[in-house]
Amino acid sequence: MENKKVTTLEDRIPKLKQQRKQKANRRMIFYVSFFFLLILIIVYFQSPLSHVRTIAIKGNEVITEEKIMSNIDLTTETNYWSVNAAAIESDVRKLVQVESVKVEKVFPNKVIINVTEFGKVAFLEKEGVYYPLLQNGESLPRVSENTVPTNAPILIGWNDKERIPSMAEELNKLDESIRIRISEIHHTPVEKDEQQITLYMNDGYEVKSRISNFATYMQYYPSIVEKLDGQKEGIIYMSESPRFEPYEQGEGKEETENESQG
Repeated sequence: MENKKVTTLEDRIPKLKQQRKQKANRRMIFYVSFFFLLILIIVYFQSPLSHVRTIAIKGNEVITEEKIMSNIDLTTETNYWSVNAAAIESDVRKLVQVESVKVEKVFPNKVIINVTEFGKVAFLEKEGVYYPLLQNGESLPRVSENTVPTNAPILIGWNDKERIPSMAEELNKLDESIRIRISEIHHTPVEKDEQQITLYMNDGYEVKSRISNFATYMQYYPSIVEKLDGQKEGIIYMSESPRFEPYEQGEGKEETENESQG
């Protein structure tokens, strides 16, 4: 028989002690590391390192950054981890100019507020002062009294305020290439039609139409004008059955011009 080496208990004891010591050292390292990590986390949350360092507002044109910041509970003193994106979005949406907003948190300390504003579709004229009109029917603070807007239609004589949002909605639906051809839109209700409106176009034509389905009616305006071949002495009726009616003996034109000046 081959001789087998026999390990005595006395030989094994040093190895067992060494293994226990190694386990104890690893355990100690783990606890010390965890302790220091905990301290670092506490220090981080209590120090400016955890504060929001950058607040970026994007997409705003009409509304100022100062106005947005004054409406939300967010500063560079705010803890990054306590930023409530839903609450900020709710507060920004309260501004009449804002259609939608999305708040994005970018680690480690940046907050981005993406704003989508309602588009401007016209100017509302009141006693010689012009107020930008948004697509949701809300008006903004007036522009300079000495400035006559030229980049959007001017709504004149709209004493029935309840119809303004409907008109704004229709203008928003209308193709911009047609909208910029409109100079003035007068609310000219008659006994049989409270929605009648009169338009004065930049190309010299006068148009009669209605608030309801206005965008649908006006989409045919370019093709109708093209067929008139430069004839401008009359009224274009933009309705379900578009038509052109010449002024009678020139009187109609004078009356409508006086109405516009008035």
